[in-house]
Amino acid sequence: MSPDRSRPGFDPHHRLPGTINFRDLGGYTTADGGHIKTGRLFRSGHLAYAEAESQVHIAALNIELVCDFRSDAEREEHPNHYADGHSPFLKPLPIWPIKTPGVDNTVARLLQGEIDLATALSDQTAAYREFVREQSAQFAGMFNAILEREYPGVLLHCSAGKDRTGIASALLLTALDVSFDDVRHDYLMSKDGHGAIAQTQFYVDKYWGAYKDAFGTEPACSQADVHQLFSVQPIKIDAAFDEMKKMSSSADGYLSDVLGLTRDRRDTLKRRYIKTP
Repeated sequence: MSPDRSRPGFDPHHRLPGTINFRDLGGYTTADGGHIKTGRLFRSGHLAYAEAESQVHIAALNIELVCDFRSDAEREEHPNHYADGHSPFLKPLPIWPIKTPGVDNTVARLLQGEIDLATALSDQTAAYREFVREQSAQFAGMFNAILEREYPGVLLHCSAGKDRTGIASALLLTALDVSFDDVRHDYLMSKDGHGAIAQTQFYVDKYWGAYKDAFGTEPACSQADVHQLFSVQPIKIDAAFDEMKKMSSSADGYLSDVLGLTRDRRDTLKRRYIKTP
């Protein structure tokens, strides 16, 4: 893990009421000994419930580009809310399981005892692989949007800021030459980021309660099993990177060969977002 995240006392978490997993991607050490600039690249869950003070804080971060990985239906159901006068450019990049089971399907089978936890987690790693292989155009679109011009602040987000945002953030950090250990560390921070634990428990209670109401019995699994499905897990991000290697021998190859991130375009990203030694 990077020794200092750029400056003494730096805390990547922005503990903003009504938000989930809102944090700075800056501070990580790069391969050449530089650091990702702080206050430029951010990740989070959606902003539908961001309180007024949080909206003002987000506006002050000069976020002018928002890459939203939610489906159209998710955006319509939970539209982001911004402070008056703050209207960042929205780039919709919808990602959702198509060929692999979605979370509703997986949780239902787990609760009913049709599958065990290992199989349920396998469903989710399959979804990560699908995102990397079948929906790569959305990640390419993220880089296209970020490179369109030098935005003072960029936000990547989905619903909870864990899975789709987790892969997108991992790709962006990789493109900026952050080590895999640090990329993995950043992904796992979503397990207990601001609002994450409460949000995960909300979904556990929701599905658990719905099952009991429908069937009048206790589910066949434990609440801890369901909790794991709604939490980030190392095997999920590892599966995404393994899929990149299967497609292009390495994550760097995936960035260039699949996402079209040429050396020149990658160098542009580095000039904008890396503070050199």
